[in-house]
Amino acid sequence: MEAKSETVSIKAEAKPKFTISNLFNSLKEHLNLLLTVFKKTLFIDLFSRWKFIFGIIFMIILPIVWLLSQDASILNDQSSLNELIGMVHIFFTYMTVLPFLLIYSSASLISEEIKMGTMLLLVSKPISRGEIMWGKYTALLFYNLILSVVSLGIVCLIAFLKYPFNDIIPFFWTQFIFSLIVIVFYGTLTMGLSMVFKNAKTTAVIPLMLLLIMIFLFFIVRPFLMMPTPNGDTYYEAFQVYNYDLGYHFINLYVWLYETFISQLPEGMTWWLLSWGIYTVEYDELFPEFEIYAKTHYQPPQISLLIILIFTVIIILLGFIIYKRRDIN
Repeated sequence: MEAKSETVSIKAEAKPKFTISNLFNSLKEHLNLLLTVFKKTLFIDLFSRWKFIFGIIFMIILPIVWLLSQDASILNDQSSLNELIGMVHIFFTYMTVLPFLLIYSSASLISEEIKMGTMLLLVSKPISRGEIMWGKYTALLFYNLILSVVSLGIVCLIAFLKYPFNDIIPFFWTQFIFSLIVIVFYGTLTMGLSMVFKNAKTTAVIPLMLLLIMIFLFFIVRPFLMMPTPNGDTYYEAFQVYNYDLGYHFINLYVWLYETFISQLPEGMTWWLLSWGIYTVEYDELFPEFEIYAKTHYQPPQISLLIILIFTVIIILLGFIIYKRRDIN
C-alpha cells in the first residue's frame, strides 16, 4: 500500500507544472509546426512562377481589354471606373476565373497527399491533423489573396494611366473585400471536400459543378424565373428561390459593399443586376411603356453573408471530422 502511494506521489511530482513560460513555449512550438506546413504548402504545393503569371493574366485580361476599348475622349470628371468595369471585373474575375483557379490549385492539398502517401510522413511527425489542416488552409487563402491583390493592382494602375478616375481607391477596396469573401468561400469549400474524398478529381468536380450552376445555369434560367405568375408575383419570389441562389447572395453582398464604400448604384449598373435578382422591372400603370428598375430586397446583405458563412463552416467542420477519423495508412 505504501509502495503504491509512493508511486502516485512520484507521478504527481513528475507532472509538469503549469507556468506562463511553459504555455508560451507550447504555443511557440505549435506555431512553428503551423509555419512549417504553411511554407511547404505555399512554396511547394501552390506556387510556381508560371502558374502565378498565367493566373494573373487570366484574371486581368477581360477587364483590361474592356477598359482599353473605351474611347478616352468621352471620359470626364464624372466618369466612374466602377460603372465602367465594376460588374465586368466582379463577374469575370472574381466569380468565374478566381474560383476556377482556386479549385484547381487546392483540390489536391489533402486528398492527393493521402493518395500518394506523403500525408503519412506528415502525421508520423509530432504534428496534429488540425495543425496540418490549418497550415494548408491559411496558405491557400494567402496565395489566392496575393493573386487577387496583384491582379487588382494592375487593373487599377492601367485604369489610372488610361484616365485619372476619381473612384479608383473605392473601386479597389470594394473589389478587394468582395474577392476576400469569394476566396474564403471557395477555399473553405474545396479544402473541406479535399478532406472528405480520396480523389482530387472528385474533390474538384463538386465545387466546379456548383460554380457552373451558380454562374451559368442560374444566369440563364433566372430571367425566366423572373416572369410573372398568375398571382402577380414572379416564380423566383413564389418559390423563394433566392434563399438557395448563391449567385444572388454574392451579388447582394457586392451591392452592399458598393453602397457602403461608394454611393448609390448608377443606372448604368442596374441592368447587369436584373439577371441576378437584385433588381426587377416594374411598369407604371399610367405609362406602361416606361420601365422602372426596382430593388427587390429579397434578403438583407447581412443574411446573405450569414448564409455563405454557415455553408462554409458546415463544410469545413464536416471535412475535418472525417479527416481526423480517416485511416491515413
